[in-house]
Amino acid sequence: MSLSIKNSIQNFKQRFGVSDSYMLIVGVSGGCDSMVLLHALKSIYPNIIVAHINYMLRGQDSNRDADLVERIARSYDLPFEKLECDLQADLDTNGGNLQEKAREIRYTFFSSLMVKHEETKLVLAHHQGDQIENFWMQMARGGGIRAMSGMKEISNNIIRPLLSISKAELSAYAATHHIEWREDKSNKNNKYTRNIWRNVLIPKLNKTIPNIDDSVIKLQDVFRAQVNSDLRFIESKINDRMDSFTLSYKELGTFNSNQWIEFLNNLKVPLSLALSIANLPLALNGKKILINEQSSMYTTIWREETGLYFQSQNEQHPDTPKIIASEAKSIPSAFSKDVFYFDKALIVGEISIRKWQEGDRIHPIGVKGSKLVSDILKDAKTPLRLRPNQYLLIDDEKPLALIDYCIDRRAISKSVPCVKVKINR
Repeated sequence: MSLSIKNSIQNFKQRFGVSDSYMLIVGVSGGCDSMVLLHALKSIYPNIIVAHINYMLRGQDSNRDADLVERIARSYDLPFEKLECDLQADLDTNGGNLQEKAREIRYTFFSSLMVKHEETKLVLAHHQGDQIENFWMQMARGGGIRAMSGMKEISNNIIRPLLSISKAELSAYAATHHIEWREDKSNKNNKYTRNIWRNVLIPKLNKTIPNIDDSVIKLQDVFRAQVNSDLRFIESKINDRMDSFTLSYKELGTFNSNQWIEFLNNLKVPLSLALSIANLPLALNGKKILINEQSSMYTTIWREETGLYFQSQNEQHPDTPKIIASEAKSIPSAFSKDVFYFDKALIVGEISIRKWQEGDRIHPIGVKGSKLVSDILKDAKTPLRLRPNQYLLIDDEKPLALIDYCIDRRAISKSVPCVKVKINR
């Protein structure tokens, strides 16, 4: 066994926190990388299920890949799970990108196996060459440091133990141990972006700039360290937020661009909105951005006076307050915002409650004449999202009070007995 591969596998349980009670789902395509992974793992771990997907893209070649994986799994006395799907027929019917669709099918299949078996981990054969390819592809797409930092050795329940192993080491291991494997001829087809990088661009870079792969690996290490630091920063800000909250502008100013991306990602806010949300503080109060994403915990982000308000899907809108009217024989020296005292002679008809409407006016204490309710709410800097849900006390003729804000001076009682109105929320 290659020393590097031996080190990657021999301490597998300790590195990845895997006890003998776990079942390992090993994704095996039949290619060199996954066949080496399977061979190395079965020598040190007892509970393995071999999983293979036949996309039926290459006719008999695809079937031969599946037959090889099944035969080797049986020879190792390991359970074998196979999914067959006509990927091309699916694309012809529904459209889409071949590689993206294949990835979707692959991980859906793996997930189903992990649900089927308790205490499972998925083990995949991504190696150092895959990391380098991802770096260049993400850079070409304009990806940030998180994207260019590459895959993690362990992510949730997915383990990639060969990320530090080169393709040359894997090939040498396969030759030494006489491991059967099959070459996927589509890997030579340069109509796929990844294959262009793998077969053309990266080899030219290596020829032109010796040791550039080493530089990429070192840079990815730096990026991963930065990403981990940013994640720790974000974890301190998230605190398992589920309810609506306000992110102050002062707090927002402490985020760097990558931390902002990680913050939104953790809240399951689409990253396509990252720039728009970051620019929201420059907009007028009340500007909002809708989040049309079912998986997100939040529906709307509002620009408010003090910060950005993230409105949760779980946000409860208060019920319409109830009123209790009674006769009062005394008036307190200090008033509560939930209790009003009106002159009975100045009340027309019945006292009731409703949401305010555009054009409503009230005569507040200390103001000559009347004032629009909308202006009162604006002057009080009431967030726009809350303004529609404010309530008026009214009689049959006029407003009596804007609850939580002011009372109409025309209805105030100066003597007793009077009408006492209590607000029950």
